[in-house]
Formats: sequence, C-alpha cells, structure tokens
Amino acid sequence: MAFLEINGKELEAKCNFRFERLADKKYSEQDQDGNDVGGFHGIYTNLLQYSNKHLLAFWDCALDYLVKDKPKLEEIEAAIEQRIEEDGDTEKLFKEAFNTVDESGFFKKQAKNYWKNIKAYKETGKTEEEKAEKAQQVEVLIQAYNEMKE
Repeated sequence: MAFLEINGKELEAKCNFRFERLADKKYSEQDQDGNDVGGFHGIYTNLLQYSNKHLLAFWDCALDYLVKDKPKLEEIEAAIEQRIEEDGDTEKLFKEAFNTVDESGFFKKQAKNYWKNIKAYKETGKTEEEKAEKAQQVEVLIQAYNEMKE
C-alpha cells in the first residue's frame, strides 16, 4: 500500500469510487487517434512511464476519500518532494502508487482487461512493419510492468 505523510499525518492511498470519479473528471485524456481514455487508464499507463504529473494525479485521486480533510494539491506536491528527498529518487513512490492501483480489488478487473487489450493491440496493424512496431510498444509496457512488480 502507498502512504504519504502530510501535515504530520500518514495518509493511505485508497482506490474507490471517489478515486475513479475524480480521475475521470480531472485526468481523462485522448489517445493519438482522438479516442477518450478514461482517468484510470491514463493514470495507470503513465505511472508505468514514471510521469511525475501522473504520480501527483494518482495521489490527488487516492486521497479524495478524505472529503473535508483532503490535502490541497500543493500539500500533496510538498509531501511527494519530501519523499523524493528521503528516498533519493522517485522509484519507490511510483512502485507503491502503481501497485496500489494494480492490486486493488476496486480496479482489479479493469487492470486485467487493460493487459488483455494491450496484448491484443500488438496483433493489430495493416502491415508487418506496423505489427512489429506495436509488438515493440507492448514489449516496452510489459517490461515496465515487470519492473514495477520487482
């Protein structure tokens, strides 16, 4: 589980309806084809890519359950920066965040479907060149996933 210390309190990240609702509201994106990518998928995929802004997005959503006592984004940023100083880099923070989402009962089926779709994606493409390119992209994601699980 992922924890972050903010204002002297150790806060646990939680994956629930509030997480998903805020992720869709604030962090939905579009892919290169212009298709809407939900907030969960955007955060999940970009945590694999070590995107700092998506680490902040994860924590913004994961602390939304606190409702009245939820820290401000600036407080979350400061806590993340403090952890980076303590840990020496961001790797542990990213692994905690990714695994919290990946292993949560709430997102378990969505994560499973994500990987099922990723594996199917590598078979798409009109030419052998496109298929090879997509297979390489999938391999990069699988390697990133394996690294997060170490």
